[in-house]
Amino acid sequence: MIEIRQLRENEWRQAMDLKITCWTEELAGKAENDLVISEQLDLWINWMYTATDNNDIRVTLGAFENGALLGVAAGSIAETTGIPEKGIELNGLWVNPMHRNHGISLRLLVYLLDYFQHFGMEEIVIYNHRYAPSNSFYRKFGVEEMRRDIQIAAGVEILIDVFIISIEYFKEGLLKTLTRY
Repeated sequence: MIEIRQLRENEWRQAMDLKITCWTEELAGKAENDLVISEQLDLWINWMYTATDNNDIRVTLGAFENGALLGVAAGSIAETTGIPEKGIELNGLWVNPMHRNHGISLRLLVYLLDYFQHFGMEEIVIYNHRYAPSNSFYRKFGVEEMRRDIQIAAGVEILIDVFIISIEYFKEGLLKTLTRY
């Protein structure tokens, strides 16, 4: 049985290994994967533990089965100009390639959306590489493209699609799809 819960400090290393594994795929051959595990670990642990200092609510969830980390989802209150006041950001979603197409991302996202709805949040913003395979995943749930940004990865400009969708509508679609699993 799959358990969704907040990551514990001793699980962050596994989460960053998973992020780096998924990052190459997300770049879709448009840039080299130049992520370093120690830097990512420092960055994300700092991100998580400075939430209070930044007057933010942040959560990082793991999907576990028999103690194995299958996937990770991270979210926070949206901090960027032009995003609705009651909006959240999906800061990361990584699922082990060997465990994809089993509803892991759906479960993680539903849990994440429920978590933030408890705080009155209404919309979610998703930043995704323009050519990433996961773009089609989000589009099938009816996300709308708000804008496009440019991000620099390994010295290369990468187009980023910035999507927005109602939390309630997104969750409804996720739950409907989840019934297949």
